[in-house]
Amino acid sequence: MNIVKAVSVIIGTIIGAGFASGKEIYIFFGQYGKFGIIGAMVSATLTGVIIYSTIAITKRLQIKSNNEFLEKISNSSKVKIILENVINAFLLVSFWIMCAGFCTFFKQEFKIPIIITASINAIITYFLLMKNMDGIIKLNLIVVPIMVVIIIAISIKNYPIINLINNLNTNTQNLGKSILSAILYTSYNSITLIPIIVLLTTNIKNKRENKIITLVSVVIFFVLIIAIYQMLTLSAVNISKIEIPVLTILDECHPVEKMVYSIAIITAILTSAISSGYGVVENIKDRRKYKTITFAMCLTEIPIAYIGFGKLVEILYPLFGVIGIIQIITILKKANSIAKNAKNWYKLYRKNEGRNSKNET
Repeated sequence: MNIVKAVSVIIGTIIGAGFASGKEIYIFFGQYGKFGIIGAMVSATLTGVIIYSTIAITKRLQIKSNNEFLEKISNSSKVKIILENVINAFLLVSFWIMCAGFCTFFKQEFKIPIIITASINAIITYFLLMKNMDGIIKLNLIVVPIMVVIIIAISIKNYPIINLINNLNTNTQNLGKSILSAILYTSYNSITLIPIIVLLTTNIKNKRENKIITLVSVVIFFVLIIAIYQMLTLSAVNISKIEIPVLTILDECHPVEKMVYSIAIITAILTSAISSGYGVVENIKDRRKYKTITFAMCLTEIPIAYIGFGKLVEILYPLFGVIGIIQIITILKKANSIAKNAKNWYKLYRKNEGRNSKNET
């Protein structure tokens, strides 16, 4: 059960509303033709390395919180402060992007003006941020598996994989760009994924469970990227300038499929916004300051919504991808250091064992 829960939470953290909308997948993979698949492989592999390394470090050093994790891996107060600020900034940006996604959804589907949907969303998010987070997290754990099943089912049913192979372009100039894009995609996802993995690690018993969780998470993640990539590539719709491509693509499918997926997307948008927003304000102890800062944060989403969901994803996520590389490098260096120390300890242990056996003889 620990493995199922861990995988569900990890996948739920990675595939937020941006992923499910299809916009992220188009920007980071879809626009590179067949090399988008290579990019997906690179992203899935790097994500696996991050998951396994984070669990291994957390278990080995008996870390209990994300703050402690940042202290242990950074070995420098300056690096720790940088990482903390990056995480908080990214959570705020994610909050804004999800709120913009809410407005874009209703503008794209029902032509409702942004000022109306942004104001309604500001009110909803403010009151939800005043409540306990347990219900929101549980709701997200229900929505994400439903979304996973729908994505894979619609992709297989309406867009056969054989057609994908026959329709891929062969522009070799896209290979380098595709790999760089995949690294940036993985990097910005890691900013929010790593703190979640640290919290999950207390329930992970051993290295075997770590390997299973990593492998299953990577396989599901890769399959989901390919499923949405397949829909984007094989659809007759020109999705390059559409804010929420998957919704437009679903016009080609059965109305019930679109309705169910639309409900899943709007729920994912709200739960992602609340989770990100709560991450920004959770450390504020003074209740008055908490209300004031939360209210101000919710108000700022109204003007930002006018920038547009697609533009925000296109500009800000790659930017945080570049910054997030610092965190990945720091983790990999720490994991390598732990592995070397473990190897040296084992050699010393074997050497001492050899001496003891000689003394006994």
